[in-house]
Amino acid sequence: MECMPEPGGYTYRKILHVDLDKDRCDVLKSDPSGWQPGEGPLSAQLEQFARGGAVHPDDVERFTAFTRPEQLRRAAGTGREVSTLIYRRREGGGYRWNLMEAVMDRAGGGSTATLCVKDIHDVLREGQEREGIVARLHALEDHAYIVSSLSSLFFSTYYLDLEQDSFRAVTQLHRVENVLGSEVNCTSAMRIYANHFIHPDDREEYLRVMNVENLRQCLRWWKPCAAVEYRRLPEEPGAGSGAWGWVRATAVLARAGEDDMPRTAVYVAQDISEGRRELCAVSEKAGA
Repeated sequence: MECMPEPGGYTYRKILHVDLDKDRCDVLKSDPSGWQPGEGPLSAQLEQFARGGAVHPDDVERFTAFTRPEQLRRAAGTGREVSTLIYRRREGGGYRWNLMEAVMDRAGGGSTATLCVKDIHDVLREGQEREGIVARLHALEDHAYIVSSLSSLFFSTYYLDLEQDSFRAVTQLHRVENVLGSEVNCTSAMRIYANHFIHPDDREEYLRVMNVENLRQCLRWWKPCAAVEYRRLPEEPGAGSGAWGWVRATAVLARAGEDDMPRTAVYVAQDISEGRRELCAVSEKAGA
């Protein structure tokens, strides 16, 4: 199984290696106190889990559709390496935001995938009042507050104006600032960044996701995030592959118009190298 990065500041609570042909899975990592897959088709078990009250009613249909083998195959057919779902899971008397990633295994020929689940509630709630994160993003007028909250969590933070195709840096690495200079056009800046800092094999996917037109089309209140992982080139020229860092870039919807079209977004970048190493270690142990 191919090792993939972990997106965020918390470890995965569950990692399942799924055989899409058989609709079965091997458990690579699981919280002993949480839900455990049993006998029978995995997709049916996950649907029963969701419809049984474990997933917020508004998220049940998206959850069940996302975890069906045919949907995972379609995701593989698009060439995407990772598909993501953000949903609310019941915990105690309320719900917490969770992230599920479907990682397509290149070596499996599209017949296997890895489902990785983690609790991201505290990350989404950082600096926010305890009202729904999506509602908060829509209602909040002072969007600088969103940016200042996120900037403490990520090494780079930008405010994107999707209508004007422009951006404003809030926090960024000095070497990135030196390359971008006075550039304010979002599309141009992303291309410059990709050419200077992203591994050549990852540039196309990064620019497919992180371009203004794609963000205009995909960001909505019911799908408030778009994300991509990539290898960051080392600062020292000629350094080996072991010196590559892994980064997850995420664009979060900040403001939308009455037609639900996105107007502004917050772009954040986080180093996920440590999480990738943890997942690789789990995978290697499972394959030993």
